[in-house]
Parts: sequence; C-alpha cells; structure tokens
Amino acid sequence: MYPKYFGLKEPSFSIAPDPHYLFLSEQHKEALAHLLYGAGESGGFVLLTGEVGTGKTTVCRAFLEQLPEGVEVALILNPAVTANELLLNLCDEFRIPVPEGERSVKALVDRLNVYLLEAHGKGRRPVLIIDEAQSLRPKVLEQVRLLTNLETSKHKLLQIFLIGQPELRRLLERDALRQINQRVTARFHLRPFTREETGDYIRHRVAVAGVDRPLFTAAAIRRIYTCSGGVPRLVNILCDRALLGACVTRSSQVTPAIVKRAAREVQGESIEKPPRPVVRTGFAAAAAFVLAMIAGWLGYAWVSDDAAALLADLLPGERSLSAGGPGPESTPSPEGGEGSGQEAVSQSPESLLVASDGAADATPPDPGGVAASGEAAPGGDAPLDGAPVDVLPQIDPARFDPDAIAETLERIAMPESDALRLLLLRWGVEVNDLPAGDPCARVASFGLRCERGQGDLEELRLFDRPALLRVRDAGGAPRFLVLSSIDGPSGTLALPGGNESAPLDRLESVWTGDHILVWQPPPTGSALIGPGTSGESVRWLRELLAKVPGSGLPASDSTYYDTELTRSVRAFQASRGLVTDGIAGPRTLIQLHNAVDLPGVPRLVRTSDVSESASTEPTEP
Repeated sequence: MYPKYFGLKEPSFSIAPDPHYLFLSEQHKEALAHLLYGAGESGGFVLLTGEVGTGKTTVCRAFLEQLPEGVEVALILNPAVTANELLLNLCDEFRIPVPEGERSVKALVDRLNVYLLEAHGKGRRPVLIIDEAQSLRPKVLEQVRLLTNLETSKHKLLQIFLIGQPELRRLLERDALRQINQRVTARFHLRPFTREETGDYIRHRVAVAGVDRPLFTAAAIRRIYTCSGGVPRLVNILCDRALLGACVTRSSQVTPAIVKRAAREVQGESIEKPPRPVVRTGFAAAAAFVLAMIAGWLGYAWVSDDAAALLADLLPGERSLSAGGPGPESTPSPEGGEGSGQEAVSQSPESLLVASDGAADATPPDPGGVAASGEAAPGGDAPLDGAPVDVLPQIDPARFDPDAIAETLERIAMPESDALRLLLLRWGVEVNDLPAGDPCARVASFGLRCERGQGDLEELRLFDRPALLRVRDAGGAPRFLVLSSIDGPSGTLALPGGNESAPLDRLESVWTGDHILVWQPPPTGSALIGPGTSGESVRWLRELLAKVPGSGLPASDSTYYDTELTRSVRAFQASRGLVTDGIAGPRTLIQLHNAVDLPGVPRLVRTSDVSESASTEPTEP
C-alpha cells in the first residue's frame, strides 16, 4: 500500500535477509571479514554470535554472495536434529550420494571423508555453516567437533562456521565442550546499531528502494532508535508500520507521533513514558527562589536605561528585524502627516525587517507578478494566497525583545505552495499557481526536483541552495519562510513585497529543522544513479565526476556503472561528509554540481568572489 504512495519500488523494510538491502556498519563489515578470513583457513571453528535480530543471518547471506574462489558451502538452517540426521543433511548439501542401507554414523562419516579428500586434491575448500547453532544438542556438537578430525598430515579438511545467539557462547563455555571452545580460531559478537547507524540504515534502505529523499524526520529516527534499541529487525518492523501509518494519514514524512503509534501497535502498551521523577521539596523551594531572583534581575534590566542603551548598541538599525520595531525618529502617519517619536499606528510584520532591495520606507515592487491579485490590507501587501497580512502593534520596548522577532517571523511565514513559487524565481522560473496539496509535484515539469530534509544551518550551507524553512505551527497547515541567501550572521528572506534581512539566530529559533531544497537533476531526469543503472545517466555521471578536481576518474563514454565508478562515487561522498553508499542520489548530485560549479544554479551562501545573480530573467513555463 505505502510503496506506491512514497514512490518506493517495493516495501523497503522487509524482515527477510535480502542481500540487496545489505547495510554494512563497521561491526558488520568486521563480522563479514571474519567469515571471509575463516573460509581461507584450514580447519577449526569460526564463531559468530549476536542478539536476536542484529543481522547474523544477513551477514551470512552476504558471505554466500561473495564466496572466495574454490570454496564449497554446506548450509544447515535447522540444527535441532540428531547426529545422524545432521550428517545426512551435510551429505545432501555436498551432493554426496548415500545408499539406503548405509546411513549409520560411521558409514556417513566415511563417505564424507572420501569427499573431503577428493575436494582437497582438487584445491577446493569445503565449509560447513550451521545457523541457529545454539539449538545444537551437546552430543551433536561433539559429533561436529569430531568432523574436524578429518584431516591430512598437514591440513584440516573441513572448516566449520557456528552462527547463533549469545546462548551459544555460554554453551561452549561448558567444561564438557571445552575441546570445541579451544578450537575456535575466530569469534565475533554483533551488537545493535548506534543511533547514528540506525539513521544511516533507515536512509540506506529507503535509497535502495528508489527514493533518496528523507521519509523519516530526524526526531522520528531518534524515536525509532529508542523503541527498537538499535536492533535491525525491530527497526524494520517499526519503519514498515510507521510508513503505513504515514500513508494512511496522508503525511509526506514519518513523524515521532506516527512512530509512537506504530510502536504501540507492534509492541503493545509497553512503550510508555517513564514516570516523572519525584522532586524533593527542598530542591523545589531552592529552584523557585533562584528563578525568582533571575526574574527580578531581568525586570530591572528591562526598565534600566543603561540596559536599553546597551541593547541599542548591540542591535543597530532603525527598522531591522534585530531591533524589532521603529526607531525614535518621526515616521509618516497614515494620513500623510508626521508622527512624534512614538509610533502611533500598526504596521505589517514586514515593517520589522530591513529591506535589502531598496529604501526602508519604499514599497518594493512585486517580483515578477508573483503576488496574487486582490486588495492590499492596510499597512501591508496582500500575501500570495490573497489573505490579508496580520498586523503587529509596535510597542517600543518590544524592539529589544528577541521573542517579538520570532513572533514576527512566524506570522510572515507562507503556505508551501506560495513559498515555493517565490523560491522558483531564484531558478528563473515564474509560475502563476502551484497545487496546494503537493506543490513539488509540478516542479519536475520545469526540469527541477524538490528534496525534503531535516537538519540545521550547517547542512544548508553544505548543500548551498536557497531553501524553504518550515516554521513552528500551532496545529495548522505547515508554513514556510523562503531563505534566499546567507551573508555572515544574517539571512535574506524572500517575501511577496521584496527581499528582507533577518538574523540567523532568530531564524533558527522558529525553524523546525525541516526544509525543502530545489535542485537540478541530470538531463535524463534520473534522481538516483547507482549499481545496476546503465545508459545515458551513467555516462553523464562519469563526465561530471571526471571534472571534480582530484577525483582520479578518467574520462570515458562507458554507460555501465562498474566497480571503478562506484569507488569514485564513494570517495567523493566521503570527501563531502555524505553517506558512502556508492549511490548518486539528490544529495550527492547537488554536491557534484557545487564541486564543478555548474552554471545557472542559484547558491545560498554569498562570498566575496561569487556574486548573487539578482538580474535573472524569469521565464514563463
């Protein structure tokens, strides 16, 4: 149900150990290395253990996908059998014919010995893998140990991998099984993911399923980690149920609330908030006293002329957002006369901002005719959706109050469709209307794509694209600010009436961290290029990557996504702090555009050697 809704090729969080979705954390890489090392050894046991659902079977399947040359494998998935049945299974796996009348333990061991000697003579290395080995009975384990006695004068003929839960380690610690424990040549214990690995794992599986935009908010990933403990199987179950919940509620992303509901459905009512700690009476009284002292000091500082003067020095500018209100100079009244030093009328929230495109008291022109037609509200322009702008009374002390600035930013935020129309102007695209439900759906018709994400200003600087910032909303529809550029500690906001500047710290105080970037995909329109892809998209990626200084990728017209290209993509991702999955998705492609300085792409961060192209002529689609 949800794959079609989110654009996934298939359900991406199946609990089946599909090697196609293999995510190798550092410890999983080490576990796989232990298996590959053990396959090259001659004799002995390799022990791989881990809690339920930590990925033991997945690592085993990954090993089977990349068997070393000359290795033959017998895989036992159900070890809860007798010694005779285990030997019969082993002969079946190695395709050793066993006549009906020769199925005793001795006869089976003799036939197995003949097979192992022949394999050794041909340079083959047989390996026995027993999954869920904690279910082996002690007598059966002893029989498995006796198989290691099949040997030549120099080599053991059979290598054995035991894969199981932590109980297997405790089983081998028994005194009666010490001979097996002493023959373990390599052992590794898998632990659950860390919180960072959990996030990388979720994003990896979504990307492999064909979507490279974040379907889970950062807060939702933290909640998933808390509920699952980082166990991959539980992560899969929670993510699968959460995506279904997001689909049913028509949400574009999974939120913490959706994860909480999914956890209750999957795990019952055990996921509850911990009880509030008991606050000691003496501590509470002391805390109340300290808060009262702080409040009294702040009250004195508020009315102090010296404090006001200090704030005025810290927040210069008569009508800047950092000041929050008008200065002491006289301003024109609505009737056209001059007012006194006190502001006597209400102004639109934009009047708290300093205009970056012209004089502060001039009304900037409507950029490209984007603003919707309609009567302007008194004291301000009409927003894009035609609703009048809320007015904010100018109270003199509030001009030093950062909370007033935050309130203003929240009030001037726009619906997503209106904000996206302003953002598209930076790309030279003028559009009269966008669908309210999913405005990004029409962006593809202009040769562009939307990329939704969750992060901070450092991430926006990294990707260096103008962005929509989602602000806090009180249960209503999402609303956005258009961050057009960043210059030092200030950011430029695009508004229907023109560009305005605002301090970044105040923007961060109202920003939820959710953002939308517009980016330019390859000419073929592919948003995801990776192993298995072929054709013009791969050739275009090679050409772009070859232009990156220091990439080391030779120019080629090859249309095959080979190992060399995968290595180059991984190296580039590592150099840019991206997830090194070898898949060129939106984030990797955006960084490639930045690395080669692709022309015609608007940038977010202003520098001394890169000037903003404010004269871009919009084109009618």
